[in-house]
Amino acid sequence: MIRAAGAVLWRENSDLFVEIALVHRSRYNDWTLPKGKIEDGESAIECALREVREETGISARFTRQLQTVEYEDAGQKKRVKFWAAHCALDKSEFVPNDEVDQLKWLSAAQAIELATYPSDKEVIQEFIDGDQHTDTLIILRHAKALERGDWDSDDSLRTLSELGVEQAESLIEHLRAFSIDEIYTSNYTRCVQTITPLANERKLSFTQVPNLNEENFEYDPERSISFANALKQDEKNILICSHNPVIPTMLRGILNTKLKNKELIKLEPGDAWVVHRVRGEIVGIDYLSIGN
Repeated sequence: MIRAAGAVLWRENSDLFVEIALVHRSRYNDWTLPKGKIEDGESAIECALREVREETGISARFTRQLQTVEYEDAGQKKRVKFWAAHCALDKSEFVPNDEVDQLKWLSAAQAIELATYPSDKEVIQEFIDGDQHTDTLIILRHAKALERGDWDSDDSLRTLSELGVEQAESLIEHLRAFSIDEIYTSNYTRCVQTITPLANERKLSFTQVPNLNEENFEYDPERSISFANALKQDEKNILICSHNPVIPTMLRGILNTKLKNKELIKLEPGDAWVVHRVRGEIVGIDYLSIGN
């Protein structure tokens, strides 16, 4: 199975109409969405961001995950994960390269008509059928910490393990595509250590929030829900880092009726829920693993 990833790269033109980018690959003489094979050690979303940049020269802000498609490619099965990726009109200039010689900005109907492959047509239609303008709220479980039994001090001071430190560094690339604007974290050391590399890379300060830690959650779970509910109204891309006991309750507390019954699997260290909002209303939720 060939694993690949790509994006529906879109912008608004001067009349505020949505336009979608299709690229022409001279080698295949096809019109397609930007996409490519996932490299060793690379997550799907890292690949999608890289492929967009390599094939178009454009830096985009990723939002909601679209469908995963499967098809035959030269006798091999290929599975491609797609995201929506937005770029500003003044940052959408195409840079030709060895693989891609043309890019066209098209209406959705034109893009569906021109796209060579049925799977690309399906993904474009899904994008158009959903919400285009969304803001992202990432709810992240802290990276791998030392085991409780190996820590003989206050649990709030328990640090990341060696693996956790590596995971925290890797989050820079895993979350780069979402262009995070603000970071909030539990004040426990393992959470602070998790988000510090990302905050430094993005040149962001971060806010430590005691209502996101495990002790305050046990005392009053509603505090974490109230905090997340207040943040979800902000039209920014926001990251919250907390603990596994806190996250499911906090997330269920902010989901609307339509999404209340979504299965919330247990997050592994460094994994996240990516929540998509339109003017404070949650319209979708994706699971993001640092290994995928």
